[in-house]
Amino acid sequence: MILRPRETRVVRRIPKWLLVVLVVSLLLNGLVVGAIASRWHAMHAMPPALGSSSNAHLFGFAVTLPAERRLEVWSSVEKDRAAIRPLRQAVHDARDATRKALLAEPFDPAQYAAAQKRLFDAEQEMRLRGLDVVQAIAQRLTPAERAAFARWEDEDRSRRRAFWRRMRGGEEERPNRPSERGARTEQIKN
Repeated sequence: MILRPRETRVVRRIPKWLLVVLVVSLLLNGLVVGAIASRWHAMHAMPPALGSSSNAHLFGFAVTLPAERRLEVWSSVEKDRAAIRPLRQAVHDARDATRKALLAEPFDPAQYAAAQKRLFDAEQEMRLRGLDVVQAIAQRLTPAERAAFARWEDEDRSRRRAFWRRMRGGEEERPNRPSERGARTEQIKN
């Protein structure tokens, strides 16, 4: 655009307060999205691991109980769970020591073997202490809850097996129950 003499060009700028409002709005949107994402993650979090899959299963099932019942069960084992925390830290420390012994130059097989033994002992101690928690939870469950756990564990096992079959690339359907496995074995024999 060509300006004639005595004409001025008006350049409109966005007011500074509007830029501030836009930045604040962007930050608030980020906070809201972050809060929603963290809540979603908390709802879909894995059960706390106590060192073995059977422990995690009972712990995972306790998470599915109704809120008041779950709080009752978890508060009854809070002391035991607190006692496991330092044992879990000892396992992490032993793993770090084992990794350092493996990476050390020159490699010392005796030092590595001793680190592996310490790791094994730390894991065993944590698992044994985890059994106290699992047994306390099992004692708190009602007969109906124990029956529900058996169904929940069977469904969970089926889901995990199906997942790993898909990961290996095999879509073949395999029986999940012992009675079905026996029938399938009979079919294979014939």
